[in-house]
Amino acid sequence: MRVSRSPPRDQETSAFTAILAALLGRVGGAYACALVDGEGETVDYCGDVDPFDVKVAAAHWTVVLSAVRDATKLGEPSLVAVRGAKRSYVVHAMRDGYALVLLLRRRVFTVPWRALSECEWALGKEAGWPDREGLAWHAVEVETDQRRRPTALCQEHNHEVTLLEVMGAVVGLGPRERGYRVRLGSGAEVTLVRESGGQWYVDDQT
Repeated sequence: MRVSRSPPRDQETSAFTAILAALLGRVGGAYACALVDGEGETVDYCGDVDPFDVKVAAAHWTVVLSAVRDATKLGEPSLVAVRGAKRSYVVHAMRDGYALVLLLRRRVFTVPWRALSECEWALGKEAGWPDREGLAWHAVEVETDQRRRPTALCQEHNHEVTLLEVMGAVVGLGPRERGYRVRLGSGAEVTLVRESGGQWYVDDQT
């Protein structure tokens, strides 16, 4: 039997590597991603792909993001998505010119934006960036009852389990998404969302 092996890396792994790997695990159909600086240089990457290919793609789509930024009059672009016949690409703009570039398999185009928010937060924490203003989402593990309603959550970054009380359902979400407004044991109120792929996110760092 022929065994498939991932191409060898051309640089040492870093703390960013695990964060990028976690992003790939949350985005169905994504097979590679890269953290790129404002000059188009790959800071780190992850995925089952030749390092040269992912770095060339990352540099190219960083140029595209810059061109969109210069051409548009609609404000600063936060995301550029391109769907191709054989594969698709998503470029998520971050602070100081950095960007996340995702390579997606054929017929995959939708990227959970909460997964991008979680990845950006984790990268920023590792890099020592100041907290970014605005709503951020964080991946959590959630325990549910027989009706699949949440009963407790566990933060992935510290594995702390917190019991919760469901206050009501959230409407206006995407297809096959479920959301709940919940109260934690501390009294804090947060929103929990289960995306179509089964991953849970909370809208605040608790």
